[in-house]
Amino acid sequence: MAKVIAPFQIKGTLDDLNFYLDENKINRVRTKGESSMTTERYQKDPSFHKMRMQNQEFAQCATIAKTFRLLALQFNKRAKNGSYAGRTNKLLIEILQNDPSNELGARQFKEGIKTKNGLEQLVGFESNILRPLPLVLKKKKWTIKDNTFHLPKYNLATDIEWPEDATHITFCLAIANWNIETNHHTTHYAEPQFFSKLTSPQDITITAIPPTDQDLHLTFLFIGFSKQQSSKHVPLHRKHNTATLIAYHYFPQHLNDNTPAQTETSAEILKPPFTFS
Repeated sequence: MAKVIAPFQIKGTLDDLNFYLDENKINRVRTKGESSMTTERYQKDPSFHKMRMQNQEFAQCATIAKTFRLLALQFNKRAKNGSYAGRTNKLLIEILQNDPSNELGARQFKEGIKTKNGLEQLVGFESNILRPLPLVLKKKKWTIKDNTFHLPKYNLATDIEWPEDATHITFCLAIANWNIETNHHTTHYAEPQFFSKLTSPQDITITAIPPTDQDLHLTFLFIGFSKQQSSKHVPLHRKHNTATLIAYHYFPQHLNDNTPAQTETSAEILKPPFTFS
């Protein structure tokens, strides 16, 4: 590695030379090395065994993540940021790592999710990390019990982090049943609650009817903002909205039930500006 002596810094590649700054900010140059990595070497070289095992687990979770992203699809369409897919994969891999029985490469997400720690890792997952629930609801006064979200005596004008220009807010709840064994799901959406920013303090209560299938029930909360323009309410961009996984309930008696559940979506008659059908 040679040191570059010049009145200016050089970075980048020129023919077989690679110019860069080292950790001490010294401008250096080196020749590009020839890669000795081949598919055959990757598959057979023992030094890559751990990487191969990790890739197998990643592929498993990436497949399952496709279903996870559908569990509250109607919310995610309206509250999501660019890192959502990557964070979903990361979450499922972390849950898989709770598998108490299998070794690296053979660990199963369906085993990791059965553990208390695996289930707890689901709670608080945000579809839009830019607008997490604790930021939007400044005071943690809400409860979730018996499929009902309750936010008592909440001052919408002062206790909520409003996006600029927003004039109205929509709350909604969804409960999804997820059969981990078959990777099928059913999701029911509640009727949204719609309020003006100037509304007096409210007791906000939303109840969702859970799916009849009883595998793993996951509860999602949606908070969306809109702007009133004349007689219309225009939803703000999804980067301003919130969708959070807030609760779970596992039915262990169905762990060995491999009967596929019918995939469906259900919604009541909804209020503007957000619809989830």
